[in-house]
Amino acid sequence: MTRARPSGRGKPGRGLGFSEEVSLDVDFLGAQGHGVARLGGEAVYLPGALPGETVVARLLGRHGGEVTGRVVRVVNASPHRADPFCPHFGVCGGCALQHLEPAGYRAWKRDLAVTALARRGLTGVEVEPLAAVPSGSRRRAGFAFIHRAAGVTLGFFERQSHRIVDLDDCALLLPALRSLIAPLRRLLACVTRPGEGGGVTVAATGGGVDMIIEAPGPLDLARREALAAFAGERDLARLSWRPGGGSPIDPVVRRRPPQVFPAGVAVDLPPGAFLQPSGEGEALLAARVRDAVGPLSPVADLFAGIGSLTFPLATRPETAAHAVEGGGDAVAALAAAARRAGLGNLTTEVRDLERHPLSGPELSRFAAVVFDPPRAGAKAQAQILAVSGPALVVAVSCHPPTFARDARILVDGGYRLRSVTPVDQFPWSPHLELVAVFRRAPV
Repeated sequence: MTRARPSGRGKPGRGLGFSEEVSLDVDFLGAQGHGVARLGGEAVYLPGALPGETVVARLLGRHGGEVTGRVVRVVNASPHRADPFCPHFGVCGGCALQHLEPAGYRAWKRDLAVTALARRGLTGVEVEPLAAVPSGSRRRAGFAFIHRAAGVTLGFFERQSHRIVDLDDCALLLPALRSLIAPLRRLLACVTRPGEGGGVTVAATGGGVDMIIEAPGPLDLARREALAAFAGERDLARLSWRPGGGSPIDPVVRRRPPQVFPAGVAVDLPPGAFLQPSGEGEALLAARVRDAVGPLSPVADLFAGIGSLTFPLATRPETAAHAVEGGGDAVAALAAAARRAGLGNLTTEVRDLERHPLSGPELSRFAAVVFDPPRAGAKAQAQILAVSGPALVVAVSCHPPTFARDARILVDGGYRLRSVTPVDQFPWSPHLELVAVFRRAPV
């Protein structure tokens, strides 16, 4: 049990004194990468602390019902502590565990999947070793910015804050994106006004960088000309503007089609469409799905997006695939790419699967189902699959807790969870992707 030795006015067991400094022993790492200690019968979450360490921390308050603290100093350091490589680490909310040596980090990240499954009573599942992408391979990013009188602050949000860390660089990004940070800050100083803020999404594609700036108000001629000049100077594929308040995207300049190439098929990326964070990670997910499906046909790919999993299946001549996705622009791009590639074995459907999941009769024609939902998971579809699904279901997820919930539904319906592959597309963060294989147990 953690020893809690308060200094100053701390009184464990009689209410926590926020803003006080206390000495704490750290038990374990939580799901967000924070060290967890106990004080007065409550868990205290400490970013930057590692298991086995004794730290002096200042209690900050409650965040989302959890007591949080800031490490003032480490009294006894863990032998697994490492030197962070980023000067922004500890303030920037993007990375959580650069201070943990690689072997310990990999073990913790794999355990995110094990723990999520165990909380749903799914134990003894084969969770494979962590498959990871290299640092410096991330091809998409979303920056925040604020234009103040002193200039533009551009970067990522601080941990548990709406303050923006003004970035000089980010070692997680591809060079094509890293090189844009400084010139983008100068551009925003020209095309926005003091007091305005917003976001910038960038994606490195086969045709060049695709950029969307989200900021208040429509564009006038002068700002359009500045944006067009920037796109030419930085050799962007496309630069778009999205006014605030959910307005449509305004395509300012399109110099080349921004394209991605799942399984070698050229897909024109719609503005704002979802893209896997790295090409290497996308390839890992697709290979695992393709190997799991094997020669089975036909296959339904649900929540298909622009086809990052569909095309690795449909480019095999023996496989007929049906892609279902709620975004009309994504389906149109997927279908157009299939036509250009001559893939007559691939059909598409626009459908909101959260509101209208495939029914039992609709599922009956497929030999296998693949689904890759957003973070909220695929509860409604999993409930129907549990009753009427085919012999094989392959699930891809970016959120272990909702995946475990859906896995429990499938297992209760008669499936066996054969294997789970954790894929680390977001190095040094608490985000984890999973690929899981379910097979219908014999009656």
